[in-house]
Amino acid sequence: MVHGGEHFTGSVLIDEDVVKEIEKCIDLAPLHNPANLKGYQAARQLLPHARQVAVFDTSFHHAMPPHAFHYGIPYVHYSRDRVRRYGFHGTSHRYLNYRFARLHGHDRSAYKVITCHLGNGCSMCAINHGRSIDTSMGMTPIEGLLMGTRPGDIDAGALTYLLAREGMDLHDLESELNRHSGLYGVSGVSSDMRDLLKQAAAGHERARLAIDIFCYRVKKYLGAYLAALNGADGIVFGGGIGENSPEIRAQICENLDIFGIKVDPESNASVPDQERLISPRGASPEMWVIRTNEELLIARDTLRCMLGIPHPI
Repeated sequence: MVHGGEHFTGSVLIDEDVVKEIEKCIDLAPLHNPANLKGYQAARQLLPHARQVAVFDTSFHHAMPPHAFHYGIPYVHYSRDRVRRYGFHGTSHRYLNYRFARLHGHDRSAYKVITCHLGNGCSMCAINHGRSIDTSMGMTPIEGLLMGTRPGDIDAGALTYLLAREGMDLHDLESELNRHSGLYGVSGVSSDMRDLLKQAAAGHERARLAIDIFCYRVKKYLGAYLAALNGADGIVFGGGIGENSPEIRAQICENLDIFGIKVDPESNASVPDQERLISPRGASPEMWVIRTNEELLIARDTLRCMLGIPHPI
C-alpha cells in the first residue's frame, strides 16, 4: 500500500477497519491506493481464508519530528487538510539501512546512515540510529530529487505562474509534473539514465544538463542530511541508477572532500550486481552500493504480522 497517512505507523493485518482507514487516504494517493485496494479485494475473492497484510510505503517515515514534516503554510492546512511531508520509498530505505548494519555486524540502531534510492523515482533519507528523521519526498512523490518524469523541488510560485500564463488547468499541471518533467522534460530525449549517458557522451547538451541537475540535487541533499545528522557513518546507494551507474555515483561525490566523502574508482566501477564498499578503506563516512530488496522486507513484515512478532525499529 503506497499511502498510510498518519494512521499507519507500521505494517498491519488487513481487516475491514484497516480498509476503511486506507480508503480515507485515497485523496492523498489517488493513483495508487485504489489500485492497491483492488488487488486486495481480488485476492480476497480468490483466497477468502487467506490473511493479507498491508505494508505501507510511508510508515517508516513516521519517526520524522514535526519540524521536519511540517510545511510553512497556515497550520489549518495540516490540522484540517493533512498537508505535510509523508515521504515514500520507506521499505527500500529501511532495507538499505538494515543491510548496512548487518554488513557491519551490528543492529541498525547503531548507525547514522543516509540512504539514496535512485531510480525512475528517487528519494533520500536521513536515518538516525534506525529512525527516519527526514526524507526528500513530501506530501506527494513529486518533491525532492530530479526523477525520471518528475521535477522534484520547484518553487510553488512557478506553478501558479504557469497556471495563469499558459492557461493550464489542474489536470494539465498534474500531468506535466508527473509524466513530462524530470530527466525527460529537461533532456527532451529520455527518462532513462542509461540513454542520457549515451546521448551526453555523443554531445547532446540537454542530456548533459539533465544529468548535471540530477547529480547536483543529490549532492545538495547529501550536504543537508549530513548537517541534520551531525555527520554519518555511511552513505548507501540503491535503486536502478544508484546500483548500476558508477558514472553517476562518481559525479555526485565529486568535490565533497570537506565531508570526508571519497570514492575509490576501482571499487566504484567493479561488477554491478555485488554489494560493496566503494570508498577507500578507513574513509568516513563509508560509501556503499547495496541492491535494495523491498520484497524481502514485505515478506518479513507479513510473517511478523501473522505471528504477532513486534516490529523492530
